[in-house]
Amino acid sequence: METKEPPVEEVEGLSITLPLRLTENFETAANEIRERYGLSPDMPSLLRLWLACGTSGRIRREFERAVLEIQRSPLNPYEEGQFDED
Repeated sequence: METKEPPVEEVEGLSITLPLRLTENFETAANEIRERYGLSPDMPSLLRLWLACGTSGRIRREFERAVLEIQRSPLNPYEEGQFDED
């Protein structure tokens, strides 16, 4: 049985080690994109794209869900990341 080491991505001096489950998600995404469009960016490019799409509100929301173990959706802010306080 062959074990795969998680790849280490280095972005401007910041090294990121991806867990295998995340590596698999990016590989799956690359395969799906390739099937639909005939080609796909490599995994580091998809990782950079994914990071670029993460707004502060989305990052905070995921953190709050993880810490507070929120499973329901009433605490979701609008896409801009702001609650309307109602």
